[in-house]
Amino acid sequence: MTVTQPVRTGARRRRRYVVNPYRATKVPTPYALHLMNRLGCGWSTATWAQMQAAGGPTAWFERQLEPAGVPEHPRVGWIDGWFPELWETPAVKFTRSKVGYGYADRLSSWTMLRRIHSNRQVLETMVDFWSNHLHVGAVGGTAWVNRVGYDQTVRQHALGRFEDLLVACTLHPAMLTYLDNFRSVRGAPNENHGRELLELHTVGRASGYTEQMVLDSAVVLSGWRIDFRGTWEQRYNPRQHTTGPVQVLGFGHANAAEDGRQLTIDYLRYLANHPATARTIATKLVIRFVGDYPSAALVDRLAGVYLAGGTDIRAMLRHLVASPEFQASAGQKYRTPVDDLVATARALQVRATKPTSGRAFAHQITHQHRGLPLFQWPRPDGAPERNADWASAARMLSSFRMHWDLASGGHPARDVHYRKPQRWLPAKQVRLDRYVDHLSRTLLGRRSTKTQLKAVCQATGYKPDEVVDKRHPLARGDFVRVAAVLLDSPAHMTR
Repeated sequence: MTVTQPVRTGARRRRRYVVNPYRATKVPTPYALHLMNRLGCGWSTATWAQMQAAGGPTAWFERQLEPAGVPEHPRVGWIDGWFPELWETPAVKFTRSKVGYGYADRLSSWTMLRRIHSNRQVLETMVDFWSNHLHVGAVGGTAWVNRVGYDQTVRQHALGRFEDLLVACTLHPAMLTYLDNFRSVRGAPNENHGRELLELHTVGRASGYTEQMVLDSAVVLSGWRIDFRGTWEQRYNPRQHTTGPVQVLGFGHANAAEDGRQLTIDYLRYLANHPATARTIATKLVIRFVGDYPSAALVDRLAGVYLAGGTDIRAMLRHLVASPEFQASAGQKYRTPVDDLVATARALQVRATKPTSGRAFAHQITHQHRGLPLFQWPRPDGAPERNADWASAARMLSSFRMHWDLASGGHPARDVHYRKPQRWLPAKQVRLDRYVDHLSRTLLGRRSTKTQLKAVCQATGYKPDEVVDKRHPLARGDFVRVAAVLLDSPAHMTR
């Protein structure tokens, strides 16, 4: 017996979603977009205009490597004045607070606001990179009283030479406090700082250093103190310096004098120029700016550039962005929650204004991404850089909520300017499919896709040929539904 299936009549035809480009809204080249997303602070139409004015992505990047020559956005200067408590002396901070959470939140907000508004984006990105590599927590203990000054030190050297950065950061009172070097006493140096200097900041475990070398490293650093509970400034006390011969990975010294300051500087510069340190820095740069699994060939080349250039950071960055590996890596790195918030605010053209209360945008954004605030990673190794650490369902849902809040202009709502939904319309009237393409070009810097169009139609209930004008819900309260679809997509959440 043969069973025949009934023929369905009048069945609904499957809707085809076809991209209808809005060509009047131009987009950058893939390389230009990649450079903005990876070395800058994210795509924005303003950044693209600056890139075009500079003569293209390569010329823009070269200008960015000399930030003093890039006119800063005036809002950045205003932001400095919004947080006067950050610029108090360490002694005043400690007298007023005794704990650092409030100052840490303000530093986080100040930093994120600079990334949102600054024209010197590569500098801001590299300050973040080195702050993570040479991590000093902004809460807990007492290092927080000097944490703002530490940020200024990182900022000063972020595009210079790593050996200068290493010396300045290692001997900064914030680092001396954070890694307990100020507790060292003659004959019994605290090993914490000496160990992390080798393991995390320079040569790494693969270099083969021994426990005796860790102790010798601590010996070299002994004597560096701070004026604890006084001015909190850096001090050197020869009477607390442990003397005696030291040997660390080819660095040897009799260490006979009580004053070991020059010995320390020589030791730090030796470590900075060590081939193992070159590989440590090259590997971390590749993980941050190229991909989670570094190409051995690219690491080798970058390490060679580092050593040949006397630890020149700019030389490494030039080589990195010109490499085929970098140019082929677009979209392979997830944005961290902080990076996502910064990029979202830039894309949506959010402008912070002077805070008038603790509920202001300028104060709320440190927690707006719903992730761990900046500078509050609890260990000295710095926050993770690989994708798996930022791909949890909870993190994604938090980011989706943040996208909705900013695109709707609903939260934070105080002391901030959000662009009105009607202003995103490219014309008085536009079909939905063309509107989606225009918004993709404006918010993401790239053409839309069939998948995005289909998702917008499903999220809004409208068909691709729906005509949108300034009175239409999609140009008013429901604008957020279109924007959220685009911002929640991999095109925005990866870089």
